[in-house]
Amino acid sequence: MKDLKCGLKSCIHNKGYCCCAKEITVNGDTDCLTYCYDENKAGIDFEAGSDFVPANYTVDTKVYCSAKCIFNRDNHCISNGITVMGQGAEQATCLTFIKE
Repeated sequence: MKDLKCGLKSCIHNKGYCCCAKEITVNGDTDCLTYCYDENKAGIDFEAGSDFVPANYTVDTKVYCSAKCIFNRDNHCISNGITVMGQGAEQATCLTFIKE
């Protein structure tokens, strides 16, 4: 999946609001288990430079998912794209989830 948007700028895999991990895992509660807090990106209240990083759609991320979602086929996400958002440093949730 090349259209994997991530609103968690504090994640080590986030580059221009895109996920650059080779693969991610979403659990049954729709949490992104691949989210990895990056201390170098944290604690900065304002940093315009990272907001203007061009989106990186070159990574073809494999999305493994165990949520009961209409896009889940044999524990793989078949959606054209997903969006992951969260609050704080510990929550990363798939917003594309649609209960089957």
